[in-house]
Amino acid sequence: MRLLPSMFTAQSAVPTFSGLTTVPPKQGLYPTLSGSQLSKARTEALAAELNTLYQSVMDSLGAEDARYIQRVYTTVVYSEVLARGLLAVAGRLSSRRRIVATWLLGTSLLSFSKILNNMELGHNVMHGQYDWMQHPHLNSKQFDWDIVCPAPLWQHSHNYLHHTYTNIVGRDHDVGYHLIRVTDEQPWVPEDRYNLLSTAGLALGFEWAVAFHDIQISTDEYADSPDLHNIMQQKSRALFAKIGRQVGKDYIALPALAAVTMGRRSGISTLSGNFTANIARNIWTWAVIFCGHFTEQAHIYTHLDANESKGDWYVRQILGSSNIQGSKWFHLLTGNLSHQIEHHIFPDMPARHYARIAPQVQAICQKYGLSYNTGRFGRQFKQVIGRIKHFSKPSAEEWQAHLQAQSNLPAHANNVVEPKDEPLMRGLSKYLPPVVQNALFYAK
Repeated sequence: MRLLPSMFTAQSAVPTFSGLTTVPPKQGLYPTLSGSQLSKARTEALAAELNTLYQSVMDSLGAEDARYIQRVYTTVVYSEVLARGLLAVAGRLSSRRRIVATWLLGTSLLSFSKILNNMELGHNVMHGQYDWMQHPHLNSKQFDWDIVCPAPLWQHSHNYLHHTYTNIVGRDHDVGYHLIRVTDEQPWVPEDRYNLLSTAGLALGFEWAVAFHDIQISTDEYADSPDLHNIMQQKSRALFAKIGRQVGKDYIALPALAAVTMGRRSGISTLSGNFTANIARNIWTWAVIFCGHFTEQAHIYTHLDANESKGDWYVRQILGSSNIQGSKWFHLLTGNLSHQIEHHIFPDMPARHYARIAPQVQAICQKYGLSYNTGRFGRQFKQVIGRIKHFSKPSAEEWQAHLQAQSNLPAHANNVVEPKDEPLMRGLSKYLPPVVQNALFYAK
């Protein structure tokens, strides 16, 4: 797994703003920046226009928005109940054609429910987009979604780190998820040759990668803290408790209930439907996230200037994000993260408003000479795969450096086991990924 240096401390959800110098980007398909592309005066003017747009939407929030998110919640609940009923019934049917048709319908409906729960409901509610409603559970403090990652861990790695330090190598750990090389600012290592294979694994198990993501980040973040063990113990125990609930629900309790009440075949159809729906949700979520962050012209940054202004922050969010064009239903199933640019500049704005303000945001970008990266899903996805494939290969200089390093190694180097500061794991645990080993160690 790719490890990046820890360069941050979790003190504030918003960095200090006051200004960045203009620095030209590296040329090519995959631009890298070390500062703002606009002058201080222009970033301040940009910020003023975007702030005005933001406030106009936030001042308009009311009963219609409350009804909308409650309808989404109701849709998630009833579609899940109906889907699980269909999966159980499928095991009772005698005709193979009816079994397959009912199972496919139930699995598709459950996939829809899980995607809607994950994207339009969970992601947006946990961003605080509906905290103004003061609803007892549709708020960022109480809501938890239907995946194995606990809400507080995701909110730390995503709401705080990703949205504050967007696309800054070493500070935004969503840049490659410590697994995939997506910029030349990440040093090439031989494991990067398997970028595409690693990406496929990440897509299939995306909820699991998200679940352990904050464990890996926090181990570095709090490494020098005297409270390291207590912090990591709390996080690890919360993670394994959530994993236990999710695995127990989808793969033990519900299939067992179906088997006991309707027969063994109903248990099997329920189990297989749950597994397939979770995989479908993982792949869809991964595709939407990567298409919003790693297209050809999604800018990567080398560092965060301590004097970054709010306008500079807006510029970084705009240049580091990509939109995906589609229908109203498409936007709903992406949680409106198909409007990734709007989401990154206004993360706590109810996402249902992104489509309405997108033309205004695009006009503002055009006015200030900023690229507004948007395209159909197929185009954006092709660019993502192209980027991942591109960075799986070293440049000529990187390859020569690798060969030189190999030639300088002593003959017995590959047989030497270097001491590590990581927890000692015994038995089968030692074959688990290091981040899982850490979580198990701290959970004790």
